Amino acid sequence: MYKPIIFLVLLCISTLTRGQEAVVSGGNYHSNDSGSVSWGLGETVIQTFATMDNIITQGFQQTKLTITSVEEIPGLDFAITAYPNPAHDFVNLKVDTDDLKDFLYEMFDQNGRILKWGVIDNNPVSVQVSSMPIGVYFLRVIYNGKMLKTFKIVKQ
Repeated sequence: MYKPIIFLVLLCISTLTRGQEAVVSGGNYHSNDSGSVSWGLGETVIQTFATMDNIITQGFQQTKLTITSVEEIPGLDFAITAYPNPAHDFVNLKVDTDDLKDFLYEMFDQNGRILKWGVIDNNPVSVQVSSMPIGVYFLRVIYNGKMLKTFKIVKQ
C-alpha cells in the first residue's frame, strides 16, 4: 500500500533535482580566447538572434543562466552610484541623500550567496573586495527592507 506513494515521492524529488538536459543525435563544444560555442543536432529551435558579425540560435541545450540586466526602482528622488567598476580592492557605494538611516547593502555572487552585508552610514561607504576571487558579483542597496538598486560589479 505504501510502495506507490513512496515511488511517487521519489519520482517527484528526482524530477525536481535534475538539471537542464538535451537528448541529441550529435554535437560538440569548441572554445578559444574570443568565446565558446556548443551545439547539438536534433534540438528544437526557439529563437535566432543576428548582428552584423554573429548569428546565435538558442535551443534547449542552454545550461548556464546569466543575469543580463539589473533593475532599479523608478522614481527615486536621489541617485545611487557604485564605483570604480571594474574594481580591484574596494567598491565605493554612494547614496545621494542626507538621511542614511535604514540603508543597507548586500554583496552576493552569481549563485545568490550573500558574501558581505553592512549598513550604509556615510557617503561613500567602501566595500572591500580585495580578498574576493576575480569574477562578477552583485551589490544590492536596500532601504527599509525594500530593494532599491542592484549593481553588477566586476572584480579584477
